[in-house]
Amino acid sequence: MRIFVFEYITGGGCVNEEMIPSLKAEGDMMLDAVVSDFSQLESIEVLICRDARLDALSLASSIHWVDNDWWSAWLLCLEEADAVLPIAPETHGVLESLCRSVEASGKLLLNSSAEAVAIASSKKATVDCLAMQGVPVIPTWRYGSHPIFSSQPLVVKPDHGVGCRDIHIIANDNALQAYVESRDPLIEWVVQPYLAGQSISMSVMVGHCRVCLVGTNIQQVVQMNDGFDLLGCVVNGLQSHQAELLGISKRICEAIPGLWGYVGVDLILTDQGPVVLEINPRLTTAYVGLTQSTGRNLAEMIMQLAESPDALPTGLITGECVHIDLELGRVA
Repeated sequence: MRIFVFEYITGGGCVNEEMIPSLKAEGDMMLDAVVSDFSQLESIEVLICRDARLDALSLASSIHWVDNDWWSAWLLCLEEADAVLPIAPETHGVLESLCRSVEASGKLLLNSSAEAVAIASSKKATVDCLAMQGVPVIPTWRYGSHPIFSSQPLVVKPDHGVGCRDIHIIANDNALQAYVESRDPLIEWVVQPYLAGQSISMSVMVGHCRVCLVGTNIQQVVQMNDGFDLLGCVVNGLQSHQAELLGISKRICEAIPGLWGYVGVDLILTDQGPVVLEINPRLTTAYVGLTQSTGRNLAEMIMQLAESPDALPTGLITGECVHIDLELGRVA
């Protein structure tokens, strides 16, 4: 079987614009990890796209070099593949478009469905779906429909943003209005109260009516001026609240049908317990350390899940702490 692993940032998605070094480093780490996992499996051949400005990685894969038109390269590799694993941002509907393209081709999509991605790509839609299922979520309003906060700090972010990019802490409602009016009027903003607590994430494997929690991770997020920056994470560094997090992961999958394979969830661990911020329906940085942490090949789990939904173990898989340093691009 030929599997097309498409990492958008390094695979040509930014070929006609300047590539952000931090996103390139993070993309390469995820690409290296998942291709290395697939290369351990019998009868699997991996195909990747690669921005022609970048060096080749030492990976067991065929490379299609991209120098100008990444979409044509995507379609060509899609045609040559039996199955596709897209790793792309939700911003501007990129990940959703890739998933719809795979579904339309009839090839095997090794990711959540396009419909599930569409919901998870919107922070407001995600929170609304989860709240209906009783999942603890951060209150989220569209800008202009939010309550007036005269003194409480707020967080404003694009509804279809990704990671920590373009997330800002705002002192009050007057400052919020001034900030939004200074930005691109086409951006859809959402407003949330600032919650104190520890940034954490879950790494979840999802099948039909089956959920396996493989990572309870500590996110090393720092506040930089009025924004945030992710410096790395400690995979399976969170040893508390695991039963509660497993229950939350099950309710998330009930709330959003079509989540499948590897799914990441970002949360804040408050004094009252974990609160969900957003869902990432794709590989996340934590994947880089999960095989080492758990001793299990997650790419193999994905392929077993594709063959049979019942192949996925349910419950919690514990693992050792693995540190991912995004600043230095290394795993320890």
